[in-house]
Amino acid sequence: MNVIELREYQIKPGKTAQWLNLMEKEILPYQRSKGVEVINSYLYCDDNGDEWFVWLRQFKDEKSRQEICSQLYDQWWINEVRPKVFSLIEENSVKVRTLQAAFSAN
Repeated sequence: MNVIELREYQIKPGKTAQWLNLMEKEILPYQRSKGVEVINSYLYCDDNGDEWFVWLRQFKDEKSRQEICSQLYDQWWINEVRPKVFSLIEENSVKVRTLQAAFSAN
């Protein structure tokens, strides 16, 4: 059964354009190259005026999710990408949820 992951990050004030550029040019291509299916991504502004980035990733099953994630977040990611990411989003805002279908696809 497919595993859908909802990821949500608060973007630091004034950093939205830079964040979207990093996602489009570096993070999304890298993730896709490792086997992540990116369903879609979204922006929203909360009641406090903070801007958030939300995206959905899909994996074949939980086992493949774990395998792909272990390949994604390697030393290169930790040393090169992670510092860029947290210069643009609030580190303590990161939320990751796995979603289950409420109804069958019939």
